[in-house]
Amino acid sequence: MQFNRRLGPLVLSGDVRAVLAGIVLMALLMNLGLWQLGRASEKSALQARWEKRKALPPVSPATLLTELPQERADRQVAWEGQLSQDQYLLLDNRLHRGRPGYHVIALASAEGSLVPVNLGWIAGDPARQFLPVPNLPAGKVLLTGRVYVPSGKPLMMQKPVAPASLPAPVQTLYWDNWSAELADLIGQPLLPFEVRIEPNSPVALAAEWPIVNQSSSQHIGYAVQWFAMAGVLLLIGCWRLTNVGELLARRNRV
Repeated sequence: MQFNRRLGPLVLSGDVRAVLAGIVLMALLMNLGLWQLGRASEKSALQARWEKRKALPPVSPATLLTELPQERADRQVAWEGQLSQDQYLLLDNRLHRGRPGYHVIALASAEGSLVPVNLGWIAGDPARQFLPVPNLPAGKVLLTGRVYVPSGKPLMMQKPVAPASLPAPVQTLYWDNWSAELADLIGQPLLPFEVRIEPNSPVALAAEWPIVNQSSSQHIGYAVQWFAMAGVLLLIGCWRLTNVGELLARRNRV
């Protein structure tokens, strides 16, 4: 379906379907740019929160139970506890410098409860025929780290079921759903949040915890690219659907 309209010297003509497709594509590019700006704002907020809570003194994990999850995030914790030798989770599909493996989630004693402590990455069997066995220290050790709270809820295709026995490999961690079930399995209360061990801790494995996976400046750069593409599309549309080129050429000849 063609259209043809004249607005003074300006003539608009073209295919309606092409115009509609261009409008949809323009809206998509603009939404992608705005989404990247939103992500940049989120990353800036995460960085600011981390810096703010870095200045707070370490506390014991149990003192954070009365706080909301987002108030616990990035809080420094320190306590003396003992790691259970045969009660841990292996978080599957974790990469470390391009190598596949697992994160070891040990359970550490703390004031009558157990705290899930992510000790970092351990290499897995390339053939996936057996699970790695981490060498956990015996006796009480000083544990220091930060509370990790995911920025969003994981996508769940079905209700997450806690492991029936430990140790066990898992694909994702669901502390809100698993805390009570694991506590019944272990016979001790389990705190419903994860502590990521400090990289320089003597008990840490390969522990590298970036504050954000991409900086806010990277997201802003992506947003500029999407907006630039939208601008180019707009210019092409104006050039192809109007007689602007003829008007400019006529003006230059005068």
